Amino acid sequence: MNSNCVKIYLKFYFGVKNVVSGKMSILKFIKVRMVIITFLILGVVASLGRLAFNAIEADYTSRQLINVLGKQRMYSQMMAKDASMLYVLYDRLNNDTEGSENEIKEKILQTKAELQESERQFDTTFKSIKSGKINIGSKILDFEKNLNELEPALKETDATWNKLRSYIDEIISSEGGFDVQYIDYINENNHKLLDSSDKITGIVVMAAKKNMIYSILLTASLGTLAVISTIILLFNINRYLILPLSELYRGVSEIGLAGFRPDIIKPTRKELVPVIKEVNDVFSKFNSMIELIENLNYSKSFTEILQYIYSTFSSFIPYNHIGIALIGDDEKTIRAAYAISDRSISDKTQSFVGYKVSISNTSLERIIETGRTRIINDFEEYTRGKQLKDYNKKLLEIGIRSSITLPLKINNRPVGVIFFSSLNKNVYTSKHEKFLKILANSIAISFEKNIFTDELLYSSILALAKLAESRDIDTGEHLNRMKTYSRMIAEFLYEDSIYRDKINLDYINDIERFSPLHDIGKVAIRDEILLKPDKLTDEEFEIMKTHTLYGGQVLRAAEENIEKSGRSVFKLGIEIAEGHHEKWDGTGYPYGRKGEEIPLSARIVALADVFDALTSKRPYKKPFSFEESIRMIEEKSGFHFDPEIVRVFLKNGEKIKETYNSFHQNVTS
Repeated sequence: MNSNCVKIYLKFYFGVKNVVSGKMSILKFIKVRMVIITFLILGVVASLGRLAFNAIEADYTSRQLINVLGKQRMYSQMMAKDASMLYVLYDRLNNDTEGSENEIKEKILQTKAELQESERQFDTTFKSIKSGKINIGSKILDFEKNLNELEPALKETDATWNKLRSYIDEIISSEGGFDVQYIDYINENNHKLLDSSDKITGIVVMAAKKNMIYSILLTASLGTLAVISTIILLFNINRYLILPLSELYRGVSEIGLAGFRPDIIKPTRKELVPVIKEVNDVFSKFNSMIELIENLNYSKSFTEILQYIYSTFSSFIPYNHIGIALIGDDEKTIRAAYAISDRSISDKTQSFVGYKVSISNTSLERIIETGRTRIINDFEEYTRGKQLKDYNKKLLEIGIRSSITLPLKINNRPVGVIFFSSLNKNVYTSKHEKFLKILANSIAISFEKNIFTDELLYSSILALAKLAESRDIDTGEHLNRMKTYSRMIAEFLYEDSIYRDKINLDYINDIERFSPLHDIGKVAIRDEILLKPDKLTDEEFEIMKTHTLYGGQVLRAAEENIEKSGRSVFKLGIEIAEGHHEKWDGTGYPYGRKGEEIPLSARIVALADVFDALTSKRPYKKPFSFEESIRMIEEKSGFHFDPEIVRVFLKNGEKIKETYNSFHQNVTS
């Protein structure tokens, strides 16, 4: 045997000097380094996870802070509005105008209570600001060190607020009315409160951002250190393990020891293949998770994140379908909310979207209660001998044969479940379960981020819409009713395959969310026109029509701000606000559009809005009956309304009537 070849064999077989000298076995050498790299990789993942968490937390804290401080503006405006309303009500009471005396007195008491609550909320938050600490959820934001910077704005606000509050207290305690100078003073000084509140908000938000930036930079530094350490260790592993193994196999081949078995079992090239594949799989998953975390930080929409997961992780997890079901607000029902599948079954799986059942009537109840994963590897066997539910029948018809179901949690609170399903039997193992738990957590983070961001923006705009509605005493529950009708119409169109190229679950949800914003532009209409009980003059009606344009401007301004972060939220709301008074025959306003020139969303909301107006009481009319309203809608088909929408509306008349009855049962009883 060639002595040089033997030396090469021994040197690279044992790897390093310590191994050659007998101080450390090669197995121990490998194990020590694998343990080190494992901890470093975990450190990198933890750092990246912390970075993602810090980024989300910073975004959430800033938005919550803006929301808390922004409410000061709302309370200030509400106090001015309620004070003005009380002056009008006392004037109506003292001058014996139309309306029941008892009704007016009851409205006075209600408005006083609202005024007192707005005063209390404003004062409580202002005291928190002066103390240098604000409660945000379960956390306390401490900015005492910024009080010196806040002092001028706080003093200005304090002086204005003390005087204004004394006027408000006198208004609340008044019995027969109060001097109009109180209203004048409140309106004049309301702007001072708004300006000083803006200054305070800017200073406090900047302080919060500085604290979060410091935390993010610290985490990023630790993550960078872990990455650098990992790179160094990988270089050493390549130098002391991979290269020696390569030389070892070359040496074995050269000296003809293919059949030689030393005390320590040597791997062969063939045996290395699955090891290398497994290592590659681990790093592929690792890289995919890093990209997923990056996507979470890039303000991707939840639908985009789900699409990324579906297209990226199929090489690690066998699935043909991913579905997400969310628990309803009543916490008793669960609804199929999202679905993404292979093209071969996507049409069939999309039929699940919107499907709602009672949680207690499904096997999902146990998953939600225990938080444990469920694996079904033979769906036919699982359902054999059981009474098949509708959704189980559909799954079998589609061809689903195995699935793994995991709970979705936000802050340890269950919000739904996620399904990974395959057309093949016996494909899921405990390894898949462990990996999918990590994935489910990422999905929950994305869902939470999108929900919090969108809901914060939406609730701020909706508050403005409700403010506009609250000026008209007789509108009542109009927003809630018409958004329900709007969603139902959109669902009917989806089921009827009309406009299938435009309507999906996201579209239906957006119709429900943004239909209440249809009259948001009425905040810009003067009370003497908006609240006039008689027919408007031509000039007044022209002014009233501008509420559609004002509404579009308000939402477009909000949309332009959110577009800076690469997202779009209010596009559908703009269509609805501007177009819900357009008519199919082109005689509507503000643009006189006709037919399909009018956005579909506006055509849907137009019908829902008119139907609720017909069936509701107004100062100038009594409510029409359900049957009369349906007849009037039908008569306007092709003139006021899209004939296809009217057809589908009438086709589902019984369902509409059930909902109508649920809204009006208290009125008729």
